[in-house]
Amino acid sequence: MLLDAFRLDGKTAIVTGAGKGIGASIAKSFAEMGANVFCVARSLEDITQVAEACRHFGVKAEAIVCDVTKEDQLKALVEQVAAQSERLDILINNAGAPGKGWGSIEKVDMGRFEHTIRINLTSAYTLTHLCLGMLRAADAPTIVNISSALSWMVDKNFSAYAAAKAGMNQMTKVMAYELSPKIRINAIAPGAIETPSTAFITQNETLLKNTTRWIPLKRLGQPDDIALGALYLASPASSFVSGKILEIDGGMQALPGSAIQDVIDNE
Repeated sequence: MLLDAFRLDGKTAIVTGAGKGIGASIAKSFAEMGANVFCVARSLEDITQVAEACRHFGVKAEAIVCDVTKEDQLKALVEQVAAQSERLDILINNAGAPGKGWGSIEKVDMGRFEHTIRINLTSAYTLTHLCLGMLRAADAPTIVNISSALSWMVDKNFSAYAAAKAGMNQMTKVMAYELSPKIRINAIAPGAIETPSTAFITQNETLLKNTTRWIPLKRLGQPDDIALGALYLASPASSFVSGKILEIDGGMQALPGSAIQDVIDNE
């Protein structure tokens, strides 16, 4: 059956930032498709709930607390996974946020800038580096990096975050070339997705209207929209796809760069 190419039966996946939003949706969708999942985030309560939901699909799911900005914790994460699995089939580098880097250039100093780079880019590079041994032990390993529309879109107060995500896109392409043909690597650049981190948009009628105004599909995306893209890129269905950035943004290329921030400034 053609749809069998989307199955992940017996595969093992790490999903960072799995406690909420996009990461939680990816973890659960992979479990539904048969993968054993290591759910990683800083909040034990959040990932415990996600891991429990994953186990309802009859797979193994473990919750591992990890701050991805700390190299020692990333090493401990890989050691825990290696103790339970000889190989790693799928790595989802999803953890990320504007963090301390959100703000004007006048306000964001070197420390805040580097913190945002560490959360969004350095962590993904480091975890990929640490997982190479287990990935190479798998038959058809894949990596999916979760980038952002801000990797190409221009908006105020996002210099650090945009730089990190643009870096992730180029890193994805270079890694895909360097690690081929054994390991496939792709990225997803989500647009405006309805998650806890975008509640400031959904809870403000004016901001929501002005945001969706510039999205041709006239709505915010849902976490499952991104999870389905991740499923495609992580599964055999995309076996001839590598080094690509999949934009799942409702057509946000039409969004003027400062549209959202202008509304915030005028509130």
